[in-house]
Amino acid sequence: MRHSLKITLLLASCLLVSPLIAGGAGTIGAVSLKRETFNPKAGEWADLAVTFRKAGRASVQVVDRDGFLVRTIAAAKPVQGDCSFRWDGRDETGRVVADEAYAFRIEWADAKGHELWFPADLPSTAVSIPPRYFDRRSGTLAYTLPRASRVHIQAGTAVFDTQGKAIDGPVMKTIVNREPRSGGMVAEHWNGFDDRGGVFIADLEGFAIVIAAAPLADGTVIAFGNHDRTFIDEAAKRRGTSVFSHRHSAAEHHGGLATLDDVSPSLRVEPVNATWSAAERMWVVRGDTVRLRLSLGGPTATAFARQPSRIYRFINGRQVGETLPVGKIVEVPLRHDQSVQRVSINWRSEWGPLATDTIRARRAEEGTTASRGAR
Repeated sequence: MRHSLKITLLLASCLLVSPLIAGGAGTIGAVSLKRETFNPKAGEWADLAVTFRKAGRASVQVVDRDGFLVRTIAAAKPVQGDCSFRWDGRDETGRVVADEAYAFRIEWADAKGHELWFPADLPSTAVSIPPRYFDRRSGTLAYTLPRASRVHIQAGTAVFDTQGKAIDGPVMKTIVNREPRSGGMVAEHWNGFDDRGGVFIADLEGFAIVIAAAPLADGTVIAFGNHDRTFIDEAAKRRGTSVFSHRHSAAEHHGGLATLDDVSPSLRVEPVNATWSAAERMWVVRGDTVRLRLSLGGPTATAFARQPSRIYRFINGRQVGETLPVGKIVEVPLRHDQSVQRVSINWRSEWGPLATDTIRARRAEEGTTASRGAR
């Protein structure tokens, strides 16, 4: 069964279009890639074609998504006219690169001048992409990208005003966490649940999905097929300096962020004044307030914790408060009955990343005792 979707800008913001750069009128003319994705593990190559209008020497480098050098393909090579360069998807040490988007950087020079072709050095901001459908049975979320892009997909619930504008609601699941995708029809697998597998988001009132896509620059190729290591783990160990000239500004949503600042960490909330009921698959809380211990996880947790942020609290999709991230305990007031309540926490960075977790809870019946229990 395909599920109709509402799109809400509550789950993402600052969605603008950025221009795309191609070969200009200078010495470096037409630049093209034969493919926008390739699998180095399967022996595939990325072939770059470049037209040089004047004789000179060219250097061609491959950089990662943060502008760090991955491989030098050519160094001061004599060039003129139509030339081609081939990259086998390996770094300077001969290892196959982790799955990610990689950009080519071309420098040309002769005795009289110098020219640089590096579209990836320009910032790219996101556009909103409407989903085509979500098929609950197969767990398929489909959408179409006008070109290869860095994609961010979040699901949750939203409360809409009479004009259909989202005015409230939590993110409950990050489906795609700032990852590259090729242009055209894209199908993502998502089972419809939150990270814990306890809440089927697609069944909730106000179910909403947002897809934000920042176009990848010309001269960018997506490597895939490496299951031995991840790019985010490589970024944590990386050395050197980025060749990008642009940097993040407070006014940009995700714009100019390096990987460790850009990718959202995981969040785990644990009630400290409740007992886990395995039979009901929820927490039973004594009192009017559930006290939650928050724990960030994953390789980006440390960088995320340093960003300016706020913590937003929701009950059944309605915001009930917000606070600065001071300490590790957050209190959420519950409704004054024994009904099942959906408690969602959104820890939102002002720079764009967001960590989220949701639990199901109810107040203990009068006369019973609820104490902290292990799940």
